[in-house]
Amino acid sequence: MSKTFSPPSRRFPRVLVVLAFALQVGCSGGKATTNHVLELRAGSISEVDGWDRTELVVGGSRIWMDPAVAVHEDMIDSVEKRIEASGSPELLIRLDPRGAARLERLSIEQLSRPIVIVVDGLPSSAPIVLSPLKSLFIISAPHLGEIEIDDLARRLVGGAD
Repeated sequence: MSKTFSPPSRRFPRVLVVLAFALQVGCSGGKATTNHVLELRAGSISEVDGWDRTELVVGGSRIWMDPAVAVHEDMIDSVEKRIEASGSPELLIRLDPRGAARLERLSIEQLSRPIVIVVDGLPSSAPIVLSPLKSLFIISAPHLGEIEIDDLARRLVGGAD
């Protein structure tokens, strides 16, 4: 199955499990990691031997990031651009079966702990996992304009960089 990017639709698809987070491209420092556009990694609010210290802070605690990538853009099946009720753009990301299995495993292991969102090699946010996730999640990006969100969507499905 080929990856797809869908422009915004007027219908709101039913999403059983959603992870919403603010995507802060280039705003939060931390050392560059890999050449992936998007990565999801385990995180911790306390130091873990062999993990990387990030510049991210959650609840007053510095976030540490697992060097192992759990999910990345090669596991994305489709990306749908939508507009939130507030008028901000968001991307609904659907993972392929391999990505869905990894996201579910990561979210179960990280219950009540952070998942580090890495964009273009930099840790950008670290939402706390409140429930197990399946194959869908949402990137809410209120600070990005139409051009930036469209560019990110294209890059996530393997379009031009």
